[in-house]
Amino acid sequence: MSEGHGSISYLPLPSERRDGVALCLSGGGYRAALFHLGALRRLNELGVLSQVDTITSVSGGSIIAAHIASHAVRNPGAWGEPGGTVPGFESGIAAPMRRLSGIDVRTRAVLERAKPWRWLDSNAQIDALDREFEESGIHGALADLPPRPRFVFCATDMVFRGGWTFDSRNGRMGGPAPGYCTGSHWRIARAAAASTCVPLAFAPLRPGIAPTALSGGAYEERDRPLLVSKLELVDGGLYDNLGLEPVWRDHETVLVSDAAPSFTPLPRLGPLWRSLRFAVMLLEQATEVRKRWLISGFLRGDLEGAYWGIASKPAHYPYRPPVGPYDSDLIRDPISQVRIDLDVFSEDERAVLETHGYLMAEIAVQSHATRLIQRDAELRLPYGDEWLDRRRVQSALLGSDRTKLFARR
Repeated sequence: MSEGHGSISYLPLPSERRDGVALCLSGGGYRAALFHLGALRRLNELGVLSQVDTITSVSGGSIIAAHIASHAVRNPGAWGEPGGTVPGFESGIAAPMRRLSGIDVRTRAVLERAKPWRWLDSNAQIDALDREFEESGIHGALADLPPRPRFVFCATDMVFRGGWTFDSRNGRMGGPAPGYCTGSHWRIARAAAASTCVPLAFAPLRPGIAPTALSGGAYEERDRPLLVSKLELVDGGLYDNLGLEPVWRDHETVLVSDAAPSFTPLPRLGPLWRSLRFAVMLLEQATEVRKRWLISGFLRGDLEGAYWGIASKPAHYPYRPPVGPYDSDLIRDPISQVRIDLDVFSEDERAVLETHGYLMAEIAVQSHATRLIQRDAELRLPYGDEWLDRRRVQSALLGSDRTKLFARR
């Protein structure tokens, strides 16, 4: 059978044909971006981050990935020595991400279309989100990025119902059904905004690509030009919230940081839950299938790497860190129930999420990816050991699961 239609397309390439380290950053709004920020800090201390060849990202993961990409534009030699630390992490990546998470970009972007002169502008909201990201310090275009690491910002194509990527390798964008075209002119902030375009909150992004500009797609029916002209892009989490599709077949090692939705059986959403639970079940089952497949691949030896999630139980990993981590009950509620949104996150919320991501990355890598560790770096929690105190965490996250209509203060 051919690779496009046979079983081989559902398997990773043979080990001798796979190469490189991929880091996948899931969706999940600011909570994901902050959880990933903590994980990235620990990966950097261990000398792992500088070994990453490809960073894929979805939604909230794309926000922090965009800050990394912007830092790489300003410092093209930052990934020059695999095994060392990426210089400027605190000032170039962490500080701007923290500042952005203190701004409610969701409400400001959603209300953009309420302006009379933008009523008919389908991209009004995405333009506003794009502008917020640029103002936070996310600058540069895909063409400005150095060859390494490769950045892949993942969105969802609602017309062909598949994945759409903005890929810094060869500066291309597109999807397997409609095809691909040059995307080197796309700014990093706009690629991140497309990846973060949550349905219902934001109108889809309409890229306005001419059908003749895309090539190499699998869809060749007569209505292709019409469909391409109607392309709409939304949050990448609808198709692949872990960002695995671009890397699982051809990379030797895959690291996945996951802060996706993790609702308890009866989340505190009141009557809203009855209307949301069907959509949530569809999203959860898709992510769970990918996650089970990934972990089974690790266990069978088909793939190398590690997975850690915001709802992961530290007791399920063999490694025990010298400090922390949070216990399973605290992780289940309130940490994993923190809202998924782009509103204001307090410093206390940031402290808990970053600390949790930092410790979970430490546990997962020390358990399952020790060959990547190049530095014997002491654990230094982002906000200090006082954020391991159970009562302090519970107090900090009181009400953090509630999504409010307008900005938090």
